[in-house]
Amino acid sequence: MTCQVRHLFSKNDLHAELIEKGYDGHLKGVTMYKLNFPPPMKFFFDTLLTYLFAKITAFKEIPLKIQYLGYAILTKSDSNYSQPLFSDLVSNVNNI
Repeated sequence: MTCQVRHLFSKNDLHAELIEKGYDGHLKGVTMYKLNFPPPMKFFFDTLLTYLFAKITAFKEIPLKIQYLGYAILTKSDSNYSQPLFSDLVSNVNNI
């Protein structure tokens, strides 16, 4: 699934926001790791991973589509992140 939210934000803005929220790790590539966040942000991303998206990577990783969704929520951006959420939920149901 391609996350529509990611097209609305630059990767530099995403990284700057997540560093401001306490990310303390390398920003090479697209995957971030929950262990590099303070506990409140770990919980935030755990919630997104557990309840909203089909898990396709290791649980310690935060895939790019979830990073963009988290960014949209944290910055209260006016974006349509309901479509990627709905598409992923439908995909979860279809895979049962």
